[in-house]
Amino acid sequence: MKVLLINPPIREWAAPNCVPLGLAYLASVLREAGHEVGVLDINAFRYTKEQVEDKLQSLQYDIVGTGGIVTTAKYITWLVAAIKKYRPAAKIILGGGVSTSIPELILANTQADIACIGEGEITIVEIVNAISKNDNLGNVAGIYYKGEDGKIIKKPARKPIADLDAIPLPAYDLFPMDIYVNNPVGHINKNKWADGKQVESGVPKSTNINVTRGCPYKCIFCYHDFMGAGYRHHSPEYVLKEMRFLNEHYGVTYFIWADDESMINRRFIDDFCGLMRKEKPGFQFCFAGRVNLVDKEVLQNLKEVGCNMVGYGIESGSQKMLDLMKKNVTVEQTKNAIKLTREVFGEVGGTFVLGLPGETKETIRETVGFCKDIDFIPEAIFFATAYPGTELYDYALKKGLIQNEFEYICKLWEQGEQILVNFTHWSNEELFEIREDMIKELKAWNTKRHTKMEKIA
Repeated sequence: MKVLLINPPIREWAAPNCVPLGLAYLASVLREAGHEVGVLDINAFRYTKEQVEDKLQSLQYDIVGTGGIVTTAKYITWLVAAIKKYRPAAKIILGGGVSTSIPELILANTQADIACIGEGEITIVEIVNAISKNDNLGNVAGIYYKGEDGKIIKKPARKPIADLDAIPLPAYDLFPMDIYVNNPVGHINKNKWADGKQVESGVPKSTNINVTRGCPYKCIFCYHDFMGAGYRHHSPEYVLKEMRFLNEHYGVTYFIWADDESMINRRFIDDFCGLMRKEKPGFQFCFAGRVNLVDKEVLQNLKEVGCNMVGYGIESGSQKMLDLMKKNVTVEQTKNAIKLTREVFGEVGGTFVLGLPGETKETIRETVGFCKDIDFIPEAIFFATAYPGTELYDYALKKGLIQNEFEYICKLWEQGEQILVNFTHWSNEELFEIREDMIKELKAWNTKRHTKMEKIA
């Protein structure tokens, strides 16, 4: 079967800088299963809708797979309609957060045929094999699909993949890696809120990789069910193999671990550091940590083998707010993690969330005071946003703050720069002013980004 995988546009204010690893993994397993795979990377090339329609008319395919984070829902609605316009017989499979968090909604509001739930590497092969043999999709686990009568059928969930090393390396060769590796994000591009472009001379080629999957924590604002609560990781050998592959083929020397949580398994971190110390590949990397899991020893070990930054989702300097958001950390743990990270790396990054239920002037002043006490400059201060699949989203529905779910979802934007649901007693205008005051008082990094956003608007 000819399968076309489509990467929709995200973060159009910035240069494309994140390889769509989900699609790349799917491409790899489909090829391994003997299917012909093509890629239409709209995000990388920033095709207009007219250009996309031209591609959809000219390309040959039997099945289309697309999806991504839930904020792509509006674009995917248009994209699915365009595919059916030019290839009405093509089967359309949706995946990623947009299908896992709202499978029935996305199928009911689009002409897509199948929604893949959770990890797709095994599921996608079973789906395509079934379609190619004209078999019943009822034998495939981990999907929602439309029956012959148009009704949505739900199949049992698929268990998370236990052995991540059994998954082949992503099919990087199908994607325009020259675009992605030359538009770095992360620590090597400190001005990342400008537009994500390579703005510094001598910045190494970089890319994102997945080292772990899953998160056992239950923060109310985070959609953590896509990869499941069970934490798994590749072996250190697999991770180094992928890093070397990207270095040999694309010149990458800097790696951003794009995981929910990278530090949960201390033994994995220790083993990885041991392998890097032995092999001495000369690579650098960074990742997001968790304040209750770090100590000076692990940070020093990481630095010795090429890590040059650990960032944290700090969220708030108020213990009340940390407890309400179920962060499961303390303010003192946060202060200690920042102190230790600074001692080892010289600096530390972190983001905050403003406007969750329970936020008051007092909690905001606690957050400002927290930052001032330790001389911390936030990377960004985001508005609390209710994403489907989160406890915060369920709260918003229960309180009647979201009237039309799909209409709301089509307005979502992943960077928390807008207020679609206001959980506070302030007006939207007042909440914007409060955040602007915080940004100015704390000199938050996203001041540059705000200037750019105002120009775009």
